[in-house]
Amino acid sequence: MTGAYPTVHGLRDMGGFTLTKSHPTIASIAQSAGFQTAAFVGSRILSKHFGISNGFATYDDDMRGQTEEGMPGVFPERRAAVVTDRALEWLKQNGRKKFFLWAHYYDPHAPYDPPEPYKQTYSKDPYSGEIAYMDEQVGRLLDRLDQAGLTPRTLIAVIGDHGESLGEHGEMTHGVFLYDSTLHVPLIMAGPDIPQQKVIDEQVRSIDIMPTALEFLHLSPGGEAQGVSLWPLLREGRRVHSNYAYLETLYPRTFLGWSELRAMRTDALKLIVAPHPELYDLQRDPAEMNNLIARDPADADELQKKIWEVAGEGAKQEKIMSSPVDAQTRQELESLGYVSAGTPREIQLGASAPDPKDRVATLKILTQVENLLNAKKYQAAAQLMGQGLKLDPANPLSHIYLALAYERMGQYERAVRVYEEAIQMKLGTDQIYSRLGKDELRLNHLDQAISAMSRGSEINPTDLDNLRNLGTAYLQLNRVDDAEKVFKAIIVQNDKYAAAYNGLGLVAIRRDDAEGALRNFQKAIETGPDEVEPLLNLGLLYQQTGDKQQAVHYFEMFITKATGSDYAQLIPKVRGAIQQLRSGS
Repeated sequence: MTGAYPTVHGLRDMGGFTLTKSHPTIASIAQSAGFQTAAFVGSRILSKHFGISNGFATYDDDMRGQTEEGMPGVFPERRAAVVTDRALEWLKQNGRKKFFLWAHYYDPHAPYDPPEPYKQTYSKDPYSGEIAYMDEQVGRLLDRLDQAGLTPRTLIAVIGDHGESLGEHGEMTHGVFLYDSTLHVPLIMAGPDIPQQKVIDEQVRSIDIMPTALEFLHLSPGGEAQGVSLWPLLREGRRVHSNYAYLETLYPRTFLGWSELRAMRTDALKLIVAPHPELYDLQRDPAEMNNLIARDPADADELQKKIWEVAGEGAKQEKIMSSPVDAQTRQELESLGYVSAGTPREIQLGASAPDPKDRVATLKILTQVENLLNAKKYQAAAQLMGQGLKLDPANPLSHIYLALAYERMGQYERAVRVYEEAIQMKLGTDQIYSRLGKDELRLNHLDQAISAMSRGSEINPTDLDNLRNLGTAYLQLNRVDDAEKVFKAIIVQNDKYAAAYNGLGLVAIRRDDAEGALRNFQKAIETGPDEVEPLLNLGLLYQQTGDKQQAVHYFEMFITKATGSDYAQLIPKVRGAIQQLRSGS
């Protein structure tokens, strides 16, 4: 989207970093030139909070009804068919105008669970099943372009954001290492002046897409783009200056307590800068199994110079500040009296930390624990993760997995102890604080819950589920003003977050403001049709105001949507209230 490396655009990692609103993107440049712009994304990992919505008049990241607590790092997502449906609906209205459309598909991510018939067809390889399903949905979108006669004037670019290692180099998914098993991704382009069935073997980079797309639109990418246009290569087969590709992953440092990795890749070689550096001959050793760092120090030195040309010499001991909210959002939060508007966190790169290669055993255990948790084998998961923590006690994710296993067994006291131990070891991330707060809330330790969740929201106020829980705890302690500020802080960031309106309705109830309560509960239903609690609250409100017909109506809607697992104790009481209202007693 930016044509720039993370060191320039600043979105270095998931959580804690945002793209500034002023940074040019394909969408912002196209929008300024009069194009209709829209994005339909398949996962909350691309929430507008990260700033990637810059320049999109329509940015559909709605994962409504998909807020259930899952595995850490597993984000709420929606099927490829939903993304395609919404993109096609938008094209009906905008396809005859100048447009830029981004359809983002997320299906081939763990856990792999394709819908039928792919679930059955690919029962032994569900990852490929998700790819096949996604491919079908991409085909629906491209078919509609053909049917609408838009293909002859439309540039189409399809790119993967990463591959999955599937066990290579000890990694099952992606994010930790910088090997080609995850970094070498498909780029497919079609459109006017692009020859069909042509395969380009030269290395090109994701940063080259932005200048390529904008040249097609006769627009300038601006001075911050580091990529180059691929049109000379596409049209004439002339090489372009894309032979040096900078790579980095901060994920090992920020999530696992290990060293970050940086790399430089060319058509022929790759150097990975790590505590134990690696050099690979990609033409003779495409699987990157034979480290040549001792044999070819001159090649390694040349590539290392290229790395620091991109990252900057100061990056060798770089301190970066993660701040999960932009300045404008912070000002809005502070203006409504919510002062916990994001505490920037300093991350020291270049400091001594384990090489991820030396932690493959821990990585394997984490994967096995994930599988056990997904299989609901919680006792076995806790036992294995306990052993894993002994191998790598400074790993924050290991603490979260162990606590999660206890939570799934309902052993919240033990989970609390795990989180507290992590905090004592100075491993307290926003996730650890927010999860600790939720467990304290489950145990009805309200003061402790508020303390932990407040700290979590200070680190990351974009964790709206944590804010919702914090507001709930404030209400239980009758701290109505604090609860109101928290619920409003949610709406500043996402005005379609239904639970926040439900919370404001409860605030209004505490203030005997029936009209305000009615307005907010109805807004909660309007923005979240799948929400259940606003239905119950509306029924109670109408019951109190004497409108029996409306009370019965909303109580019945609640009964229809409420699940027994979540509302087992309430459902019989609501049924009893319905009988009383109908009998007039």
